[in-house]
Amino acid sequence: MSRIVLGGAVDLHCHFGPESVVGRKHAVDPFDAARDALALDFKALVLKSHDFPSNGFAYSVSQTVPGIRVYGSICCDFCIGGLNPGAVEIALRDGAAVVWLPTISSQQDFDNGVAAMLDVPGEGIEMLDEAGRLRPEVLEIIDLVAQHGAILATGHTSRVEHFAVAKAQARRGPVVVTHAMNAGAGPNLSVADCTALAELGCFIELAAATCMAGHGPGIPEMVRAVDAIGPRQIVLSTDYGWTDELPRPAIGLHDYVDALWRAGAKEDQLREMACANPARLLGLDP
Repeated sequence: MSRIVLGGAVDLHCHFGPESVVGRKHAVDPFDAARDALALDFKALVLKSHDFPSNGFAYSVSQTVPGIRVYGSICCDFCIGGLNPGAVEIALRDGAAVVWLPTISSQQDFDNGVAAMLDVPGEGIEMLDEAGRLRPEVLEIIDLVAQHGAILATGHTSRVEHFAVAKAQARRGPVVVTHAMNAGAGPNLSVADCTALAELGCFIELAAATCMAGHGPGIPEMVRAVDAIGPRQIVLSTDYGWTDELPRPAIGLHDYVDALWRAGAKEDQLREMACANPARLLGLDP
């Protein structure tokens, strides 16, 4: 348990196995993840897989581990045909809470070597056309997300794609800038970028894996980011579960919050970012 009371916490970014794409032994399966979260008095978690829509797992876990809300999601990667509005619509009908724009199949991940490291087939997915506008299939997907009241997550897309999506969607429905400032997943956004995206209406996800796993700025820089952006537009999540070299997600969120508190983050800020804000995005009572 952390020194900060995290009853009602929500993890919007919980990986689980089995999953072939990442090519690692996962820290948890979805039942492990939910049991851990329930034991630590979490309110909810969102299951994320690069391989498949996770709604079926979320339903099964909800039936098996009562007492915590478990939501599915879908990633717009090669496994579902990329930017595939049909697949997204079915996932949303089936209860997906989050639609992730391209992650490991993004052009950004092809450019930075992540796709090659994971042996992702095909070509990188670009969301903008030659004129710099969002492609029609992207607009269709974000319309579907808005219609279903779901959360749009920016995935591993480029900086310019982040801003295009924010301008198109952030005033219509929730947009989460995922693992912001992470050097290995997406464009390694600066604090100034994150502040500008928050001003456009986005929520900025500061994930444990970004700093606790050495993929971006350290804990002191994260606390400075909170001060610059403001806690009302930030969610804390883990992005854990995809490797057993990192903590199990629910335990990892407590470790992360403790580290932020020791570095100077205030208790009320931490509860707002780890509990109230993500619950609000999911339409849950705080």
